[in-house]
Amino acid sequence: ATVADIEQGKQWYQRAYDLAVKLMHAYDGITLGQCVGVIAALSPNNKWERNCNDAEAMIKAWHNGADPTSVKVCTFNKNKDKAAQILALPDDFTTEDIESILSGRKVCAFYRCIMGFTDTVCVDGHAYAIWLGERVPTTKTPSISPKLYETISRAYVNTAAVSFELIGEVLTPAQVQAVTWVTYRRLLGY
Repeated sequence: ATVADIEQGKQWYQRAYDLAVKLMHAYDGITLGQCVGVIAALSPNNKWERNCNDAEAMIKAWHNGADPTSVKVCTFNKNKDKAAQILALPDDFTTEDIESILSGRKVCAFYRCIMGFTDTVCVDGHAYAIWLGERVPTTKTPSISPKLYETISRAYVNTAAVSFELIGEVLTPAQVQAVTWVTYRRLLGY
């Protein structure tokens, strides 16, 4: 990782959090947890820029009284439905309610990382390839079992524990994952 990769990765989840705060303030009646939940729900198989646009479009539709599922998004319909369910939650919802709707390990971890749970690692197809040390197209990523997910997550946690010795800075596991993702994308020319 370059110095720029490290800096960008260190700030990645904070910037995602800041986006959710911006959406919360732009559209009355929605909470930060719902904004982050919608972003996480729409993330599978979606490029980050489009993910952000899709989340705002669904939130805006909901805010204006329209059916949020009528919004075209670049992810799976079941994920759009999850985003709509999060928008429809009653006022007394909990983090567990959102995670129950999101349901998948990767998507729940993404939600938790954006919400600031720094000990959480989002293990997706990119994290798998980085852990493996090979370029693996996300279409070729095998199903990541709970045991493999834990193994990969632990590798990121262990790297965070020695980050000061490696780069002279203390990184959280979430930041290590983000730094490696930024670096991986740069190295592959994304």
